[in-house]
Amino acid sequence: LAQARRTPAPVPPEAPSADGWMARGSDGRQTGPGTAEDDKLAIFFVENPDGTISSIAGADSIAPPPANHRLWCHHCNTQLEYTAGASYVQCFLCRTMNAVMTGSQVGGRTMNMLCTVCRTSNLAPWGTAYVRCGQCSTVSDVTHIYSSPAAQGR
Repeated sequence: LAQARRTPAPVPPEAPSADGWMARGSDGRQTGPGTAEDDKLAIFFVENPDGTISSIAGADSIAPPPANHRLWCHHCNTQLEYTAGASYVQCFLCRTMNAVMTGSQVGGRTMNMLCTVCRTSNLAPWGTAYVRCGQCSTVSDVTHIYSSPAAQGR
Protein backbone atom coordinates (compact mmCIF):
# COMPACT_ATOMS: atom_id res chain seq x y z
CA LEU A 1 0.00 0.00 0.00
CA ALA A 2 1.44 3.36 -1.02
CA GLN A 3 1.74 6.15 1.51
CA ALA A 4 1.42 9.85 0.76
CA ARG A 5 4.11 12.12 2.14
CA ARG A 6 4.09 15.87 1.97
CA THR A 7 6.93 18.32 2.12
CA PRO A 8 6.86 20.66 5.11
CA ALA A 9 4.05 23.17 4.74
CA PRO A 10 5.02 26.82 4.54
CA VAL A 11 4.22 28.98 7.54
CA PRO A 12 0.75 30.53 7.14
CA PRO A 13 0.93 34.13 6.00
CA GLU A 14 0.92 36.76 8.69
CA ALA A 15 -0.43 40.27 8.48
CA PRO A 16 2.02 42.51 6.61
CA SER A 17 4.57 44.22 8.79
CA ALA A 18 5.67 47.80 8.40
CA ASP A 19 8.44 46.81 5.96
CA GLY A 20 6.06 44.76 3.72
CA TRP A 21 7.09 41.23 4.78
CA MET A 22 4.22 38.79 5.18
CA ALA A 23 5.59 35.53 6.65
CA ARG A 24 8.60 33.40 7.45
CA GLY A 25 9.45 30.35 5.35
CA SER A 26 9.97 26.86 6.70
CA ASP A 27 13.70 27.59 6.91
CA GLY A 28 13.16 30.75 8.98
CA ARG A 29 13.84 33.25 6.21
CA GLN A 30 11.37 36.04 5.70
CA THR A 31 9.07 35.69 2.73
CA GLY A 32 6.77 38.11 1.09
CA PRO A 33 5.50 39.48 -2.19
CA GLY A 34 7.94 39.11 -5.05
CA THR A 35 10.32 36.69 -3.30
CA ALA A 36 11.22 33.21 -4.55
CA GLU A 37 9.77 31.64 -1.39
CA ASP A 38 6.42 33.27 -2.18
CA ASP A 39 6.27 31.40 -5.53
CA LYS A 40 6.98 27.89 -4.16
CA LEU A 41 4.31 25.21 -4.53
CA ALA A 42 3.47 22.49 -2.05
CA ILE A 43 4.68 19.19 -3.50
CA PHE A 44 3.24 15.83 -2.48
CA PHE A 45 5.14 12.56 -2.92
CA VAL A 46 3.57 9.10 -2.93
CA GLU A 47 6.06 6.72 -1.34
CA ASN A 48 5.77 2.95 -1.75
CA PRO A 49 6.50 0.60 1.17
CA ASP A 50 9.92 -0.17 -0.34
CA GLY A 51 10.84 3.53 -0.24
CA THR A 52 10.53 4.27 -3.95
CA ILE A 53 8.50 7.27 -5.02
CA SER A 54 5.75 6.36 -7.46
CA SER A 55 4.25 9.77 -8.17
CA ILE A 56 4.50 13.45 -7.49
CA ALA A 57 1.50 15.76 -7.17
CA GLY A 58 1.43 19.53 -7.19
CA ALA A 59 4.68 19.83 -9.10
CA ASP A 60 3.60 22.11 -11.91
CA SER A 61 7.22 22.96 -12.65
CA ILE A 62 8.20 19.36 -13.45
CA ALA A 63 8.01 18.53 -17.15
CA PRO A 64 5.71 15.62 -18.03
CA PRO A 65 7.42 12.46 -19.29
CA PRO A 66 7.63 12.13 -23.05
CA ALA A 67 4.59 10.51 -24.60
CA ASN A 68 5.03 6.95 -25.79
CA HIS A 69 4.49 5.98 -29.39
CA ARG A 70 1.12 4.44 -30.27
CA LEU A 71 -0.26 2.03 -32.83
CA TRP A 72 -3.47 0.11 -33.41
CA CYS A 73 -3.54 -3.69 -33.14
CA HIS A 74 -4.00 -5.16 -36.61
CA HIS A 75 -6.25 -7.91 -35.22
CA CYS A 76 -8.67 -6.24 -32.76
CA ASN A 77 -8.06 -2.52 -33.41
CA THR A 78 -7.05 -1.74 -29.79
CA GLN A 79 -4.74 1.23 -29.34
CA LEU A 80 -1.36 0.17 -27.91
CA GLU A 81 1.49 2.21 -26.44
CA TYR A 82 5.13 1.24 -26.79
CA THR A 83 8.52 2.74 -26.09
CA ALA A 84 10.81 4.06 -28.80
CA GLY A 85 12.98 1.38 -30.34
CA ALA A 86 10.51 -1.49 -29.93
CA SER A 87 10.25 -3.86 -32.90
CA TYR A 88 7.12 -5.72 -31.78
CA VAL A 89 4.20 -4.94 -29.48
CA GLN A 90 1.90 -7.60 -28.03
CA CYS A 91 -1.74 -6.58 -27.72
CA PHE A 92 -2.89 -6.78 -24.12
CA LEU A 93 -6.44 -7.64 -25.21
CA CYS A 94 -6.11 -10.32 -27.90
CA ARG A 95 -2.41 -11.25 -27.36
CA THR A 96 -1.60 -10.75 -31.06
CA MET A 97 1.96 -9.69 -31.89
CA ASN A 98 2.15 -6.47 -33.91
CA ALA A 99 5.21 -5.43 -35.91
CA VAL A 100 6.16 -1.77 -35.48
CA MET A 101 6.33 -0.36 -39.00
CA THR A 102 7.78 3.09 -39.68
CA GLY A 103 5.16 5.53 -40.93
CA SER A 104 2.18 3.32 -40.09
CA GLN A 105 -0.28 3.74 -37.24
CA VAL A 106 -1.46 0.12 -37.56
CA GLY A 107 0.65 -2.77 -36.32
CA GLY A 108 1.91 -5.13 -38.97
CA ARG A 109 1.14 -8.82 -39.17
CA THR A 110 3.86 -11.13 -37.96
CA MET A 111 4.88 -14.72 -38.48
CA ASN A 112 6.51 -17.14 -36.10
CA MET A 113 9.09 -19.38 -37.76
CA LEU A 114 10.78 -22.37 -36.10
CA CYS A 115 14.43 -22.75 -37.00
CA THR A 116 14.99 -26.05 -38.81
CA VAL A 117 18.38 -26.50 -37.14
CA CYS A 118 17.92 -25.61 -33.46
CA ARG A 119 14.09 -25.39 -33.24
CA THR A 120 14.16 -21.84 -31.81
CA SER A 121 11.03 -19.77 -32.38
CA ASN A 122 11.79 -16.62 -34.40
CA LEU A 123 9.37 -13.70 -34.88
CA ALA A 124 9.44 -11.77 -38.15
CA PRO A 125 7.21 -9.23 -39.92
CA TRP A 126 4.78 -10.74 -42.44
CA GLY A 127 6.22 -10.49 -45.94
CA THR A 128 9.81 -11.17 -44.94
CA ALA A 129 11.61 -13.40 -47.43
CA TYR A 130 14.42 -14.61 -45.18
CA VAL A 131 14.61 -15.07 -41.41
CA ARG A 132 17.89 -15.34 -39.50
CA CYS A 133 17.68 -17.46 -36.35
CA GLY A 134 18.49 -15.49 -33.22
CA GLN A 135 20.09 -18.55 -31.61
CA CYS A 136 22.23 -20.27 -34.26
CA SER A 137 22.23 -17.60 -37.06
CA THR A 138 20.85 -20.02 -39.67
CA VAL A 139 19.13 -18.13 -42.50
CA SER A 140 15.89 -19.69 -43.73
CA ASP A 141 13.96 -18.91 -46.91
CA VAL A 142 10.29 -18.43 -45.92
CA THR A 143 8.84 -17.27 -49.24
CA HIS A 144 6.95 -20.57 -49.64
CA ILE A 145 4.68 -19.56 -46.72
CA TYR A 146 3.10 -16.72 -48.69
CA SER A 147 1.96 -18.94 -51.55
CA SER A 148 0.50 -21.74 -49.39
CA PRO A 149 -3.31 -22.19 -49.22
CA ALA A 150 -3.26 -21.55 -45.44
CA ALA A 151 -1.62 -18.14 -45.91
CA GLN A 152 -4.27 -17.15 -48.48
CA GLY A 153 -7.11 -18.01 -46.12
CA ARG A 154 -8.33 -21.16 -47.92
